[in-house]
Amino acid sequence: MKLEKKAYAVMFEKEDEHWWFVGRRKVLGALLDGIGLGDGCRILDVGCGTGGNLPFLSLYGEVEGCDYSEEAVRFCRLRGHQRVMEASVYDLPYPDSSFDLVTCLDVIEHLRLDLPALLEMKRVLKPGGYLLLTLPGRPELYSDFDCLAGHLRRYTPGEARRLLGAAGMRPLRITSYTVLVQPLIRYYIRRGNFVGGRGLCTQGMETIFPSTQAVLRFLLRLESLLLRRLDLRGGSSLAILARK
Repeated sequence: MKLEKKAYAVMFEKEDEHWWFVGRRKVLGALLDGIGLGDGCRILDVGCGTGGNLPFLSLYGEVEGCDYSEEAVRFCRLRGHQRVMEASVYDLPYPDSSFDLVTCLDVIEHLRLDLPALLEMKRVLKPGGYLLLTLPGRPELYSDFDCLAGHLRRYTPGEARRLLGAAGMRPLRITSYTVLVQPLIRYYIRRGNFVGGRGLCTQGMETIFPSTQAVLRFLLRLESLLLRRLDLRGGSSLAILARK
């Protein structure tokens, strides 16, 4: 799914500093730090958007990106990332067993067919390679915000586990996050002032209450510390680590 052009501009502007993107990277680090990725690992970020996660992922190996949108790829190159190409998640232009880690962050929920996308990502993973996903959770929270963001669905942990099983992937971690920030998220979603996920409603929380940025970043940093010890429940998002 391609977003409106202005959505990529908002993402490009915000994803280095906005609490959603900064906090999500903290959460992802909590899942990745324990799996032993090292020098020489090849990483592919599928649906890389405007490239804000590529510097973070480069801490774990040699990173490449792809996105269905030409506009997204253009913004990646404005950031200085050259190893990015335009491609469909259903037809990745890479040989079988190419990557040690494939990430796909808040993308699957935009796709009409999620299983074929996972099968294609599995194809380009090396045997024993890792898949890292983030998805919107708690289907009962589906709202007008999800429609604006282009979400076709939200997932329960059980649905995510069954999807991974159908793709032949072994789940290692399926955890919620954004648990501690739920009251503020729900408040701002109701007001229509939420920036999060690839849909990017274009009015951010900071336009209403600037200090929420620091509070939300702190709460997600705290969640990331908890995630180094245990899985969480009740958040509006899921983080998933699986292995081929």
